[in-house]
Amino acid sequence: MNGHRPPTRDTVMDLRRQTEIVKFGKGLLERKKDALLRAIDEDRRALAKVEREFMDHVRKTAYSYGIVRMFEGSSFIRLLAVGRKTVTVSSERCNLMGCTYYQYKPHKSEMGIPLEESSMDPALTSPYVDELMEHLRWAERLLWTYINLKLKIRELEKELKKTMHKVNTLDHTVMPDLQNDLKRIVDILEERERQERFALKKFSKRKKASKVCPSGKGLKEAGP
Repeated sequence: MNGHRPPTRDTVMDLRRQTEIVKFGKGLLERKKDALLRAIDEDRRALAKVEREFMDHVRKTAYSYGIVRMFEGSSFIRLLAVGRKTVTVSSERCNLMGCTYYQYKPHKSEMGIPLEESSMDPALTSPYVDELMEHLRWAERLLWTYINLKLKIRELEKELKKTMHKVNTLDHTVMPDLQNDLKRIVDILEERERQERFALKKFSKRKKASKVCPSGKGLKEAGP
């Protein structure tokens, strides 16, 4: 990470501490990644189920629409839209493993398409109209569920991508740099220790030699 770190034992301790912190952070990110993968997998299965149910109601709605149009006429279909209000949508902020996403829903009073609010007398309509309205209500509920699941999955996938990028950065950049710095400094310190031991041995030998040489010279002089 920094090739100019001073090669000292304090630096070695600091690098080892940073390495442990990075390992701990990586472990937390790995658990977050696993939780996000499980949540995305569950939501994708739920989304697939909602899609099947929605398409089933769309087919039923299309059939009922055709029947109503055949027996009641196209003017009746246009009357269903008369007097309809703009739907007010409320949002709820949700959080999962640090990922923030929003869920939307219309006000309960505005859910569905109540026949009593349409510009016609329900008593004068055919049962096919009731069936069409029921299919539309179900399709509306499923549509909101589909929208919320789609939005949630999109945000979770974004968070998963960012989390995996962080894990890869720690795994392939931060950790190798720390380990390389640690190895470099440990090698320098070990080389210094070897040099110090060698110098100490050399000094000890010279000291011993200096003690032996003067006594030997004195013996030779006293001999004759």
